[in-house]
Amino acid sequence: MGEQPSWVDTPLWEVVELDQFRTPEQTQASQWRRSLRSISTWLGGKNSTEQQVKDESELRALPEVRLAHLVPPIDWAPAASALGQQLEGQDAPVTFFITTPYSGHASVVTHWAETHQVACLAPPTLSEIAEGSTQWVEQCVNQREWAIPALERYFLRHTQGIQGVREFLERALSGRLGKGVIGCDSCTYAFLQHVIGIDGAPVFTLQSMEGEQLARYFAQIATHSGEPPPVYSTRTDKQVLFDSASNQKSKAPNKELQRLAAHCRGHIGLAWHYWRERLREPKAGDDEALWLVDALAEAELAVDTGDIATLVLHALMVHGGLDDDSLGEVLPFSHHEALNARLALQRKGIVSSCEGRWQIAPLSYASVRQLLESRNYLVDPL
Repeated sequence: MGEQPSWVDTPLWEVVELDQFRTPEQTQASQWRRSLRSISTWLGGKNSTEQQVKDESELRALPEVRLAHLVPPIDWAPAASALGQQLEGQDAPVTFFITTPYSGHASVVTHWAETHQVACLAPPTLSEIAEGSTQWVEQCVNQREWAIPALERYFLRHTQGIQGVREFLERALSGRLGKGVIGCDSCTYAFLQHVIGIDGAPVFTLQSMEGEQLARYFAQIATHSGEPPPVYSTRTDKQVLFDSASNQKSKAPNKELQRLAAHCRGHIGLAWHYWRERLREPKAGDDEALWLVDALAEAELAVDTGDIATLVLHALMVHGGLDDDSLGEVLPFSHHEALNARLALQRKGIVSSCEGRWQIAPLSYASVRQLLESRNYLVDPL
C-alpha cells in the first residue's frame, strides 16, 4: 500500500503570523500569464487561453438552487477557531487579523468575538469621519476587551478623515483602551502602517491554500447534499474533483486547481468566487458531471488603463470599497470625473456594488493588484 500524499493531512484553515504567509506554487508564472493576456488584449489580439477540449457553447450556468447546494457560503468558524488559538497567550494590547477582500477578516473577527463574548465597537458615522471628529474614540475608553471587525470603515484618506483613526490607534496601541482584536483589509493595513505606524502590534492572517487544499475544500462543501459530482476541465478534459473520497485520497487533484490557487494567491475567498462563477453543466442530457470553464482572463485590466481609473481603483483598494460620495472625497479630481471613471470600470466588470459600496470585483482583484504594483502604488503584503 502506498503512502497518502502529505497534503491530505494539511489543515485547510491555518492562521499564521504575517511574515509566515507564503504564496502558492506557480504564483509568479500566473502573474506572467496575466501580463501576457493584458498585452495581447491591448495589441488587439484575443485573450490567449489554451485550446479548449470541451466546447463551452454546449454548457450552461447552473441553476441558483443547485449552485447554492454545491458551493454554499464559506463557513468562517474554523478560521475563527484557528485565530482564537493564536490569540491565547497574546499580551499585546492590540492584535491585527488581516485578509484580502472577500477573504473573511470581518466575519472571522465577528465570530471570534461572539464566541468569546467580546463586544464589537460600533464604527463612527461617515459625517464624524469626514469632519475629523474624535468623539467616538472617547466611547471606547471604558472597554476592558473589545473587537473591531473591519477597520477600513473607520477612516477616509484625507486630512480630516484620518484624524479619528489616528487618535484611536495611538491610544489603543499604548494600552489605554484595554485589549483589542482588529480585523482589517490587507491594503488598508498597508496604508495605515505607512501613514500612522503600527509596526509594534502582532499581525495574523490566513495561510494561503495550494491547489490540493482547494480541491479538498470544494469537495467537502459539496458533500452535504450527497456524493459530490465529478468536475472536469474544459481546457484539458481531465477531472478537477473526484467522485469518491477514496479516489480523492489516492490521486493528486488536477493541475487546474493549482492554477486557480496561484491566480488567487491562495486566498480562499477569491478562489470561492472563481469556482462558483466557472462551474457549468451540459445543456442537454442527464449527465451529472460538471465542467469548469477556463475563465481566468475574465474582467482583466488592459496595460493602457488611464491614470484616473488607476487612482479610482487604488482608492477603492485602500478603503475596502467606497460609495460614490466618499470616493469623490478622497480623489484629487472632481466628483464628475470620479463618477465617470467608476462607471467605465463598472461597465467592464472591474468594480461591482456590495452592501452599498463599490469594490474591486472578485474576478478582477488579482489583475488590479498586479497593475497597481507594476505602477509602484502601495499594495497589501499578501
